[in-house]
Amino acid sequence: MAPERYAIVRFSSLGDVVLITAAASYLKAQRPSAKLSVVTKAAFAPLLQGHPAIDEVLVLEQFAGLGALAWALRRQGVTAILDLHANMRSRALGLLSGLPVTRWQAGTLDRRLRVRFKSWQRPELAPVTQRYVDAAARLLGQASPALTPLPTLVVAPEAAAWAEGWLRDEGWQGETLVAVAPGAAWASKRTSVDILHDSLALLPAGVKVLLVGSPLERGLCDELAAGLPGALNAAGETEGLQPLLALIGKAKAFLGHDSGPLHLAEALAIPSTALFGPTVRAFGFFPQGPGHRVFERDLGCRPCSVHGGEACPLGHHHCLLQLEPKEIGAHLAQVLRAT
Repeated sequence: MAPERYAIVRFSSLGDVVLITAAASYLKAQRPSAKLSVVTKAAFAPLLQGHPAIDEVLVLEQFAGLGALAWALRRQGVTAILDLHANMRSRALGLLSGLPVTRWQAGTLDRRLRVRFKSWQRPELAPVTQRYVDAAARLLGQASPALTPLPTLVVAPEAAAWAEGWLRDEGWQGETLVAVAPGAAWASKRTSVDILHDSLALLPAGVKVLLVGSPLERGLCDELAAGLPGALNAAGETEGLQPLLALIGKAKAFLGHDSGPLHLAEALAIPSTALFGPTVRAFGFFPQGPGHRVFERDLGCRPCSVHGGEACPLGHHHCLLQLEPKEIGAHLAQVLRAT
């Protein structure tokens, strides 16, 4: 009898693709002999390289490729689909495959209601990781587990070697690193360079700041690095996500916003300090596990967006500009002392 085979579908975005690894680990723990595929976009496939719970990564490049992908799932003997995206493409893939589909509870309506009514009191949503795992349990006909696995990623050996070489070339001599991702996909999710600088200026002597980001964020990282003597600026230096993951993996702590790199650090069990503004912890996209902390302001205008936007709707950006650098810096210093 052929082993069961499951396919997890999550096309994007970076953080979500990272978080589905918790569901993959759960499925593999419950069905060790089952084969597990993940369906995602090509840009995210390298992140899943070497993951112990994932046997294969299938890539979707174009909407027109859904039919071929659905046929591939059936040809490979997939017995059920775990849809952790629940968008038009993933629903179409399930329909075209003719396979049983279990979908996660995305909570999109709940988040939109929170944005619409601001102070409307509702219980905090369960963490996204937990909701992914709950959907995996339903696929297996099981109750939600009492203990949810954490997301995990594996740094590829070649990426680890590249990161070590890049750091050495930049003058790193083994000092403690704090990885900082000052950017975010949406401008309203980013705090000011001044707040980041003042927070990082409180780090203990001998600690180096490692700035990470995309080529588009190079200027932002240059601006921050200019006020931090000895800072290492890797923005735009990494080709693909594995080298970025490897660089973050060299750090003892992470500082960033509600964005993808935060979840890369989370998946490597690096204590993460997250700055939340237009989005809120109550949405469920906060890092799980020990050592993580979210800094956010309790303001009547929050949350103002489900995903973030180009600018603060009220023009003041108090949610992020009123964060206290002394508190952030003190927390980072405490984290470093504990590691």
